[in-house]
Formats: sequence, C-alpha cells, structure tokens
Amino acid sequence: MELSLLDNQEDQTVQQTAPVSNCAPSDEAWRALRRRTLLILVGVWAISAVYVTANLNRGWVPHDEGTYAQSAERVLGGELPHRDFDDLYTGGLSFLNAFAFRLMGTNLGSLRLILMVFFLAWVPALFYIASRFGSALTAGAITLLAVAWSIPNYAAAVPSWYNLFFAVFGTSAIIRYLETRRYRWVFLAGMCGGFSILVKITGVYFIAAALLFFVFREQCEANGDRKPATGHGRVYSLFVTATLLAFVAILSAMIRNARGAAYIVHFVVPGATLVAFLLWREFQTPPGNQGQRFLSLFRMLVPFGIGILLPVAVYLIPYVRSNSLSSLIRGVFILPQRHLNFTVMRPADLPAAKATFLLVALIAGAVFLQGTLRRVYGGLIAIACVAALVASAQVPIVYWFAWNSLSFSIPVTVMCGIVSLTRANIADERSALLREQLVLLLSVTAVWSLVQFPFSAPIYFCFVAPVLALTLLAFFSSFGRAPRFVLGVLLCFYLLFAVLRVTPGFLYHIGFDYRADTQNMPLTLPRAGGLRVELDDALTYESLIPLMQGHAAGKYTYAAPDCPEIYFLSGLKNPTRTLFDFFDDPDGRTERVLSAVERNRVNVIAISKKPSFSPPLAADLRVALNERFPHSATVGRFEVRWRE
Repeated sequence: MELSLLDNQEDQTVQQTAPVSNCAPSDEAWRALRRRTLLILVGVWAISAVYVTANLNRGWVPHDEGTYAQSAERVLGGELPHRDFDDLYTGGLSFLNAFAFRLMGTNLGSLRLILMVFFLAWVPALFYIASRFGSALTAGAITLLAVAWSIPNYAAAVPSWYNLFFAVFGTSAIIRYLETRRYRWVFLAGMCGGFSILVKITGVYFIAAALLFFVFREQCEANGDRKPATGHGRVYSLFVTATLLAFVAILSAMIRNARGAAYIVHFVVPGATLVAFLLWREFQTPPGNQGQRFLSLFRMLVPFGIGILLPVAVYLIPYVRSNSLSSLIRGVFILPQRHLNFTVMRPADLPAAKATFLLVALIAGAVFLQGTLRRVYGGLIAIACVAALVASAQVPIVYWFAWNSLSFSIPVTVMCGIVSLTRANIADERSALLREQLVLLLSVTAVWSLVQFPFSAPIYFCFVAPVLALTLLAFFSSFGRAPRFVLGVLLCFYLLFAVLRVTPGFLYHIGFDYRADTQNMPLTLPRAGGLRVELDDALTYESLIPLMQGHAAGKYTYAAPDCPEIYFLSGLKNPTRTLFDFFDDPDGRTERVLSAVERNRVNVIAISKKPSFSPPLAADLRVALNERFPHSATVGRFEVRWRE
C-alpha cells in the first residue's frame, strides 16, 4: 500500500537507485536523505516500543502461560524437553524462556520481556523490507500497520510470534542477497529457518517458502528474464515438476480430514497458485546446460541448508549424548498428531469472502477512474471508512465486514500477484529485482499462512498479517496507476481498526465483535509478573493458589486436566510428564497418575471443571482421587481436594 500523502516519488527514486553520473544527488543531499530515513526509522521504532510496552502485560490465557512457564522451569531444573516431559513444541523456546527466568527472575513477566527484545529487533527488519518498495514514510506507515496487527493483540510469548519474527528476519536476509548476490545472506536466512523450527515445527513453512523462491530465482538465472523461448531442459524440468507437485500433494494431504471448501481456499489455493506459476515459467525456460541449472539451484540450497542444520545440530547434542533422539522424534513428529483431535477450529467460511470481494471492488474502482472522478471517489471512500470505524464499536455487522474483508485476503493477494507477474514486462534490471522481491513475499505469504491450520482462531491471522502487509505494499508498488490516496485511506482505516477495535477486545473477542478492555486487574501472585487479567481470573487464582500452598505438605501437587498454570503459579511440581492430558496415553493412565501421586506424597490436587482441550478425567481416576483426597472446596472453575 502506498500513501499519496506520504509518498515522495523523488525520494523513493533516490533511495532505491544507486547514484550515477550527473543524475546522482550530491553527497550532502545523499547524507540528508539517509539521515531522514534513519530519523523515520527511529521514530517508528520508538512508537512501536511505547505501544507494545503499554500492552505487554495485558491479558493472558492461563494454560498458555502455564505451558511456557512450566516447560522453562523444568528445563531450568535440568530436565530435557520430550525426554523428561511432553513439551508441546520442539523445545527450543523452553530453553530461551529458561534463560529469561535465570536472567530476569522466575515469573511470567520475564517471558514477555524476552519476547519484547525480539520484537524490538523485528521492527527494523519490517522497515527494511518495506523500504524496498516505497519511500521512508511509506515504509514507516506499513511498519506501524504490521505492528498494530501483531503482538499488542496478544502479548504472551507464544511460539508463533517467534516463528513470525524469524520468517521476517529470513525474508529480509534473502532480499539482501538479491541486492548483493552474496551467499552469506542465504546462509543467514537458513539459520533463521533453523532457529524457527527449534521454536516450533511450523517454522518449516518459511523454509518451504524459501525453497519455492529459489526455484523461481534459478529460472531467472536460466533465461535472464528474456521472453519465453521454445524448448526446455528435460531432466531439470522433470525434477522441478516432481518436487512442486509433491508440495501440492503435501498441502492436500494436510487437509484431507478437514471438511469444507474453505480449507482448500485458505490452505491449498495460495500454494497451488504459486506452484502453477513456477511450472508455467519452467516450461517456458530456454534450454540450457542441465548441470549448470542444477548447480545454480544448489548454490542457493547448500548455504541455506547449512544455515538450517547448524542450530539444529547444536540443539541435538544433549539428545545424542543421552541416547534420547527417539524421544525427541516422538515428541516433535508423532505426539503432535493428537492436536488434530483436540485443537481444531475452522477458518472463515466462504460467505465471509464477500467482504473481501467488496474491498477488492473498492480498490479496482479507484484503479479505473482518473482525474476528478478518482479524487471524488477517494473522498467518498474516506468518508465511508470514518463512518465504518465509528459504527464498528456498536454495530456488529460493520465489525464483521471490516474483519472479514481480510479473511480471504491471503489467497486473493497471492492470485492477483501471480496474475500480475504473468503479464509483467521486465524492462530493466531494477524492475527484475522488484519482481524477484515480489515473488519472494508472495511465496512467504502463501506458505506461512499455513500457520493458521488446524486451529484457525482469529488471533492466528495476526501471525500472518504483518507479512501480508509487506506483500500488499510490494504488489501495489508495481502498479503504475496505483490509487495511492485510496490505498492510504485504507491503510489508515485498518491501522485505526486494529488499535481501536481489535486490540481492546483481546483474543476472546478478536474477529467476532468489539468489547471494551477488561484486562485491567493486576494478578498479585508473586510469580504472575504483574500481568493484568480479568477480574474473575484474578479472584479465582488469588484464592486458589494460596489454598493449595496451604495444604501442600511437600513439593508436588497434581492439577488436571490442562492446568499447567497451577503448577507454575503455586511453585509446586508436576509429578507427571504431561502438561496437557490429551498427550498422555489413555492405556494405563489411571495407574500411572495414582502411582505418581503416591510416590511424590501429594497432599493437595486441583481438578478443572472446564478443561481447555482435553476431555474430563476418566471416571475411575476421578473416583480414586476422591477417595484419596476426601476434603474439598470449589474455587471458580476448579475443585480443590486435599488430605490431612
């Protein structure tokens, strides 16, 4: 998106084009431009830091916070993820959070502070990418839009935020490679992919996106972006074709058990569209030396692959030394399959696409109008956006349209971007570079959007929205007739919609309706780290935790189903290896739990009446626990039981 009020075409030309002969700016003008860009970046960085800091300790999802904190505390105590306890993710985040505890104290606030450190490094990376497609002011506006749709809406240290950070870091490294042709940047991008999968296995989506882009990059080297020629290399083309079709087959297999066309549109169409484009190009690529084409591809794949393997290899060392690689493989690749049975949420259904089509129609109308008609049209759009922003606080259908205008924006953006690329006329080297950068961002958006599967809660769109914003900027920057004023108005609308309507509602209401902020009650427990939560949660946990601590005679308790936050907030240990009960094997589970309870001399337990994902405790386990812990009290949604 470009802003007519912000975009200075002359500055953009100077910024993105190397100085040549008499057309180049003077050294003084060049330094002034760089100072201006730096000032804008610093201003955007400062605004982002203040805004996120204001929301950093607001709200929580108890089982999320408990999962990250308990895992980190167990690592801090010498345990190894997957070998000693069932980490929900790859395990790298547990080590990072353990480091945060050691450095800043064992409380929930420490997890958010380390997240903030990564965020502060992420903002300049966003700005850097955006600056390739617009002026410094435009890049700043897009960066603020990306920030508003990210962490402030849910500031917990969830792994998907780190995956997003590394995806943007890796994308910026590849863009730098395109500009310098130095393979060290490809290596750095690979390291970002490696670190990302250590946080959560979904980091592989960025890796897949980069691999798809490398296919396109090799095609550019093979034909020099010349017009299509007859003939094609058979061996290399067959290799690429088989690989790309396998990718589409994997996408289809992922959603094989999901019902509804919405899954296909959201999670298969973007990647399949990109693959179709690459195959179309492949069979128009001039014939060439097959060995040379493989060599060109592997010149990118090798440093990228080494970058991935380096952090992964270091992470594997303790598992190799303790002969527990099988535990890691089981925990990362096998146990997560149970997520599909318990943590599933459908994406937006096809009727929501009409809101996206309305947005596309508004932009298309501006494209085809000229002169006074375009200015009048833009003014009407501005008035409509102001009215919609005001009405969205009280009229649910207006909020619904505003949110759902983005719901199908990813497949629409990818398809429109690919269509524009098939019609593009690359006239010079700068245009070719912009084309490569656009394909890179389309690839990352298309594949990274899979992070929303299988749990397509509205907040998961926020894990993709910043990349989408960058891609839209790249897409519209390629338009000679882009309606900059209308795009600027829409940018302001979605920025203000995020700040005024999305963020205040927290993730329980995001995507559904506007609610005033109710996460304003400090959770005063010592390990809460100053989080502000809803009144009901504060009352529940500030009564529950002291009650359990008062009845605990040792270091252990038992809390289930899905109550990891109780272990951490109370400082009492978990006698089992399970954080979420659906991970545990149901065969023999009652005997294992009772044995762990007796072996560790547990005196007090907590039973959740409303587990987040897992089913209620098995009847025989519940009866046995009631017999062993005869005294009880109800605190909120928990039943506390103890024995003297």
